[in-house]
Amino acid sequence: MSAPMIVFDRVSKNYGDLAVLRDINLTVAAGEVISLIGPSGSGKSTLLRCVNHLERIERGSITVDGELIGYRRNGNHAYELPEKLIARQRARIGMVFQSFNLFGHMTALENVIEAPVHVLGIPRREAENLGAELLVRVGLADKLKSYPRMLSGGQQQRVAIARALAMKPKVILFDEPTSALDPELVGEVLDVMRSLAADGMTMMVVTHEMSFAREVCHRIAFMESGRIVECSTPTEVLDNPAFERTRTFLSKVQ
Repeated sequence: MSAPMIVFDRVSKNYGDLAVLRDINLTVAAGEVISLIGPSGSGKSTLLRCVNHLERIERGSITVDGELIGYRRNGNHAYELPEKLIARQRARIGMVFQSFNLFGHMTALENVIEAPVHVLGIPRREAENLGAELLVRVGLADKLKSYPRMLSGGQQQRVAIARALAMKPKVILFDEPTSALDPELVGEVLDVMRSLAADGMTMMVVTHEMSFAREVCHRIAFMESGRIVECSTPTEVLDNPAFERTRTFLSKVQ
């Protein structure tokens, strides 16, 4: 396996008195695709959002490509980074949400190039060329000038993926990227994700698409009550789960 890309070291997070993440230890290798599965409220999306510091952790640490995320250390103490530095870290951690979050007044191409131009400072012509290439890559060569309202949900989500790729991220986080789509549109988004996995993109995916998890992911982590109950190959987790709780969950979703 390749060198570590994402490392969770004893990560814990609370909402008031509620512990939503409990002592999470997980290493994701460069080029690895790992899916997070489990019941609603188990902490999957929260764990994902901690990677780019959209959620603050109470204890532990998260590093991406060797860089501590959201904090700097001074001896035994950790201090939160200024928002400007956090934004710089986030720029290299792509994220694709359930909802597409596209700017309605911008075309597909304009949505893709907005951050490269204004965050990375890429010249507009160069960004437009990159954006066009990425929209071709996600199968939207004929939609560059289309506005979100003119696109299907699957097409909008593929624009969102192209937008994430435009920042040249080290990793991409997918938070149930197909859950808001009509069933017939799910496949076109999963096909793009399969292509990214084949190209060696490091990916963490919260999903209920078990066929995708089995086919594409290197490992599957089953979460329950803020803990990773088990994490192994798709064959081990889906066909021979070690824990009864995992078996009960899978019996309802497979």
